[in-house]
Amino acid sequence: MITYLLNFVLCSGLLLLVYHVFLGSENLYRFNRFYLLFSLFFSLTVPVISIQLPYQLPVIEQQIAPPEIAAPVQQQIVNQAPLAAANNAVISNTHQIQSYNYLPGVLLAVYLLIALILLVRFLRITFNIYRTICNNNIINHGNTRLVLLDEDVTPHTFLSYVFISKHDYDKKAVEPQIMCHEQTHVRQLHSVDVIIIELLQIVYWFNPFIPFYCRAMQLNHEFLADEAVIKSYEDTPAYQHLLLAKAVQGNGLYLTSQFNYLTTKKRLIMMTKTTPAKIAIYKRLALLPILAIALLLFCNKIMAQIQLPAVKNDLTASKKAKPVNGKSTDSVQKEANKGPIMFAIPDKARTKHSVTDAPQQVMDDYNALLKKYNILSVEGGGKTDQISAEDKTELHNLFTQMSKRQQDAQYVRFLKAGKPFAKNKVTAAQLQQWQDAKIYGVWINYKRVKNAELTNYQPEDFDLMIFSRLMPNAVKNDGFKYQVDLMTKAYYTIYYKKVMADQEDVLYHTVKFPEPLVMRRY
Repeated sequence: MITYLLNFVLCSGLLLLVYHVFLGSENLYRFNRFYLLFSLFFSLTVPVISIQLPYQLPVIEQQIAPPEIAAPVQQQIVNQAPLAAANNAVISNTHQIQSYNYLPGVLLAVYLLIALILLVRFLRITFNIYRTICNNNIINHGNTRLVLLDEDVTPHTFLSYVFISKHDYDKKAVEPQIMCHEQTHVRQLHSVDVIIIELLQIVYWFNPFIPFYCRAMQLNHEFLADEAVIKSYEDTPAYQHLLLAKAVQGNGLYLTSQFNYLTTKKRLIMMTKTTPAKIAIYKRLALLPILAIALLLFCNKIMAQIQLPAVKNDLTASKKAKPVNGKSTDSVQKEANKGPIMFAIPDKARTKHSVTDAPQQVMDDYNALLKKYNILSVEGGGKTDQISAEDKTELHNLFTQMSKRQQDAQYVRFLKAGKPFAKNKVTAAQLQQWQDAKIYGVWINYKRVKNAELTNYQPEDFDLMIFSRLMPNAVKNDGFKYQVDLMTKAYYTIYYKKVMADQEDVLYHTVKFPEPLVMRRY
């Protein structure tokens, strides 16, 4: 919520600055009226618009295996027993009396109090206008209603009512230009704009730019009314002298459109100013990139989808591909289609390889060793950790003789050992956001936890966070869209030491991934 309110204030300030720099001094009154209202509502809407942007921290996409390994619940780096004991100790230490945080309640009370004061003020002013209308004579005059006041006042307008001096009306001393000016306020519903901004100020009183929006809007209303008078009477100098005479008289009621001495100079200048059509078009078009920048700056940014690209099985890349294990290329491809999607090994994770294809004898020897442990096929029940050290060394020697194409075609591969992920920071806003179980699945130290458990942690409790988006099938099965993997400080220390101690090339099965593949950076 704080981020939303801050973005609203900053966006409204930026767009108001753009108005004064590009539009405030131009004869684009109708467009300016729209722009001022649009800017406020645009600033209110932009912070709730979500845009996906690439995530800057290390992500699962940097791992060397398909997204299936992104389920830490099935993988463990170290024995969980000592870690569970440590976690229990931490939890037991947190079971203590906590003082209640009164700050949110105090801030809410202050907000409601000031909003109530502004609302009462608005209602009081509106009631005073209503009482003035009821306590004085009203005369219909075209599309307006003239409210005749006993005191000597400057003509001013509110909704369809024009307030003028009864003495001036009886003596017919109200100039036709003044009546035209006030009737323009009525006809174009200028009071509605002011009421809208006043109501916004009641709700968003903490935004210091809203009063400036109100002043800019009221001044633009005067420009519109002056423009109507000049078009009707075509005597600009006479109307300017009339404005100077009226400006020295008393003011009307708040919320009303009225003559004001402080704005008269600006109005006199704008009466004689014209904006070329090309300049007007260019300035309107220039707002488009500014709005786009404001959207990117103040929108709600979320992490973009992260998924590893599927690649074609390289055994079918060429019609001249050699048979594998005595089977034709087509039969091998059919078997591959029955299994999981194959993924190419990222260059950063690839171990040594040959520039040219290895001889068929190398492929046969490699497959023979795998067959010995019943892990040649996808359905095989063997495990890579059952392979002896001697056979693993021989497999590594054979694998490094293969080309990239041949290595990517293997269900059992060697990968270069990755480094531990670097520490990164978690923010309080992220912890709050991740408590939504419908969108996020949370793992802490490789253990799936309920989202509500995040309330027991502070941002500084974690040394590592990895964020990923699930593939469509996983979303359907798990019920959430994003996966968040967190490591506490104590666990990260264990993880870092283990990964750094194991820097040999890793043998893994594309379906049954070993522990060393999890949480590595390439």
